[in-house]
Amino acid sequence: MTTVLLSSVLGSSWAVAAVLDAPPSSYLLAWFGIVLAMIDLRHHRLPDALTLPLGAALLLLQFHGLGAAVLSALVFGGAHLAVRWWRPAFMGGGDVKLAFGLGAALPPQSLLFAAITSSAVTILVAAFRRRRAVPHGPGLLAATWALTTL
Repeated sequence: MTTVLLSSVLGSSWAVAAVLDAPPSSYLLAWFGIVLAMIDLRHHRLPDALTLPLGAALLLLQFHGLGAAVLSALVFGGAHLAVRWWRPAFMGGGDVKLAFGLGAALPPQSLLFAAITSSAVTILVAAFRRRRAVPHGPGLLAATWALTTL
């Protein structure tokens, strides 16, 4: 069942990106995003073997605006790191590493909206699963994909 769901969501994400003539980062986020979200929802872990290459690839795709991409990555990741230091129970280290990588794909002016959207998605996941503790990775990934694609 999980494989069918994964394939359906991935196919839908790619189709939307193709119709909207989305940037290459959208396709990368669709593939990595679905896989990472499924892992995070099931195991509450974001493996470095996937998050670090995703972050590096997203940064490399922004070669035309590398300075802004690095700034966005530092601000978005730094904000998540601050939450991790302030309240370690609220966010895992994998979420922080993921936020640094995802920040590279976002323009600086959309970082606040990305943070709000990712939090809203996480709250919706918690309501849907009827749990208080849910992973934040799927929210981060969904918000970043939406902001880079739509």
